[in-house]
Amino acid sequence: MIRIFFYIFLGSYLSSNGQSEIEISWKTLSDVSFYEEYNEEFDFNILYPKFGASVLELEGKEVIIEGYAIPIDELGYEDILVLSAMPYSQCFFCGMAGPESVMDIKAKEKIADVRLDKKLRLKGNLKLNVKDLSQLNYILENAVLVQ
Repeated sequence: MIRIFFYIFLGSYLSSNGQSEIEISWKTLSDVSFYEEYNEEFDFNILYPKFGASVLELEGKEVIIEGYAIPIDELGYEDILVLSAMPYSQCFFCGMAGPESVMDIKAKEKIADVRLDKKLRLKGNLKLNVKDLSQLNYILENAVLVQ
């Protein structure tokens, strides 16, 4: 009996391992649906996200995610990087992927040597964006590169 409690305690200790971040995947972030709503500013209907329960649980939490870099500094946004579930040729902007497959990255410090389609593993705080059309639906704030 004592052995069982020891294994339960050890398992729970090892699973937490003192780390507060949560490893997430793009599949997890696909727990979202979209609804159409009229936007007065743009004078047409816009698709807005309705996040599922598994995504809502991640709001504000420190997460780790891996994806492909899409630098947008040539558009004048040097402090913002986009992370995509797929390479650029297949991503939301150029391919057939949905808006749930891209994420704004707001780095704590500039991430060096970022080039198109470079695979990155990042850690930061996940923010869910429902209404701000100047940003993507997913935002990773205070992001840092994870080796």
